[in-house]
Amino acid sequence: MLTIPAKTVYIDPEVYNCSNCRVRLERMLPFVRCSDIRTLQPADLEQVRRIGARRHGKDDFGDDAVLVFTTWLPERMAWYYHWRDEAGTHGGACQTALELNLVDGCPFRCAYCGFGRRIIFSLDVERFVAGLDGIFARYPAQRLYKYSNMADLPPFEPELDAIPPLVERFAREQERYLMLFTKSDNLAPLEQLDHCGHTIVSWSISCETVSRKIEKRTAPMQARIASMRRMQQAGYLVRARLSPIVPVANWKAEYTAMLELLFSQAAPDLVTLELLGWMTVDDLITILPRELLDGQALAAAEAARQELSNVMWGPFTQATHEQVYQFIIETVQRLSPGTPVSVCHGTPATWTALGEVMQMSPSCYLCNCGPFSAPGTVLYNDWHSSRTY
Repeated sequence: MLTIPAKTVYIDPEVYNCSNCRVRLERMLPFVRCSDIRTLQPADLEQVRRIGARRHGKDDFGDDAVLVFTTWLPERMAWYYHWRDEAGTHGGACQTALELNLVDGCPFRCAYCGFGRRIIFSLDVERFVAGLDGIFARYPAQRLYKYSNMADLPPFEPELDAIPPLVERFAREQERYLMLFTKSDNLAPLEQLDHCGHTIVSWSISCETVSRKIEKRTAPMQARIASMRRMQQAGYLVRARLSPIVPVANWKAEYTAMLELLFSQAAPDLVTLELLGWMTVDDLITILPRELLDGQALAAAEAARQELSNVMWGPFTQATHEQVYQFIIETVQRLSPGTPVSVCHGTPATWTALGEVMQMSPSCYLCNCGPFSAPGTVLYNDWHSSRTY
């Protein structure tokens, strides 16, 4: 487990009354670096929840996280088993699906992200797993379940033990797949699990500059790819999500080098792309040094400041999206012709410009965490019927 520096730790007294939760807490506490450990009071949880999200790049990446260890919060059922519907908010295509969440917060300090100032651990993993029977009954057609959208879980393993029970549960399924999403290389605790091929591990892969200078505390790009290779050797399906793509200076060379290394080491079943977004250009130049970014892309973003001020896929222009996506799509197709590649949250204009190149459409495309982007569906099987891993 990754060592976590924290400002304050709150422990719910109920943890000590629940043997499985208590054992998890006792395993994890030695990895938490904090001198202020308190008993959680009813008002404390609400106060922790109100800790505002502030992009880490606006701060000094301090050790100011607040951690909460609790058992199970019934009022958060709709968050534990969360229905995702982002298309209307973002303005680009997004496939709705039921996602699985258990931990709220992240130990990393990516400059563009606001996660991490609080981490709330719900330790009753067994109750969480037991709830899946009802979820599967409610969503019988869904094949892929993302775990999680609100935390990078592998850094907490094996002490948290929140991933193995899910892997083992999905191993018993015939048509359902679990998908883990990470920027970590701490996957060794999962290599020996009997997953029966029903867990997909997806890495958010970044170029060298982004992984080292922007995504603080994450595994470097080379370590993520090496971890992907090891997990593929352990029989897992692996996939790569270039998210967020940051158009740094010399981005074409950097992303080419990254993709060359990726395909020399592993065979992802899917590559998906999403340019850095969900912010204004003023946010962008506050969290990242100007000299780190591609001058042309930044100048275009600044010129479109007003036009894109309320557009969630900003700050980069539509033209920049298309330029970056087309280059990376063509690079993937050159290096690994049989690998499907698609855009995430692609705008209608992006799909019009690049759908034919991807050989997909916004009404029928493979997606990193799409509910049908797993073995057994017609689209997935059509792409992979002639491919060997």
